[in-house]
Amino acid sequence: MGDGMRLVELKNKESVCDSSELARNLNVKHAKVVQAIDRLLTDFPDLRVPSSHSKPIEKHWIEEREYRGQKYTAYLMNREFFSLLMGRFTTKAARQAQRRFNAAFYEMERMLIANIKNGTDTEWLEQRKKARAQRLEETDVIKDFVEYAKEQGSQNAKWYYKCYTTATYKALSLMENKRPALRDTLSIMELSQLTIAEVIAKNSICKYMAEGEHYKTIFTLVKNDLEQFAESSLLV
Repeated sequence: MGDGMRLVELKNKESVCDSSELARNLNVKHAKVVQAIDRLLTDFPDLRVPSSHSKPIEKHWIEEREYRGQKYTAYLMNREFFSLLMGRFTTKAARQAQRRFNAAFYEMERMLIANIKNGTDTEWLEQRKKARAQRLEETDVIKDFVEYAKEQGSQNAKWYYKCYTTATYKALSLMENKRPALRDTLSIMELSQLTIAEVIAKNSICKYMAEGEHYKTIFTLVKNDLEQFAESSLLV
């Protein structure tokens, strides 16, 4: 899973693209994307208000937001609506962005399908149970590490819970997503690799703390251990 997964999110159980994120990828002001959406809705007025007779395939939702004191309207577009909109942007950057967003939509769809399938797979559920137990053990060790870092003067030790999780995911080329939860969308093999990686992280943290290494050095050493494991697992 790549960084493209950040391009889409879930809304009403459907993958959607945020107009603000689209503007950033097109490197244009958000107002320009909104103008294109307004023109699209003018050309296809049936998309503006859902018909009472049928549920339109091309959907979008509106959110009123505020940024630095300025209020603005953001659009959340499903894949069909997004495709209609992107046809109106013809620059090279727009074509490249369209491919990134399309890939993100398909990846989110794959994750949703995997989430549903895993929920009925007895073998997968048993592996997930083991993974949860291991995660709790790792969390306990990270808790000890946080106190260890504080004693050495760390002002941001609480962030190490997320830092170690991110380092583990990155080493295994996984991208954390809260909706749907990443761990619930992994295959049994991926879940097994993640469990082993978390055992390695836990053991490495304990080892380097026992050796009295500085907390910053420990994070780097653990990160290296995770990367070495990831490289070796790819060779198997």
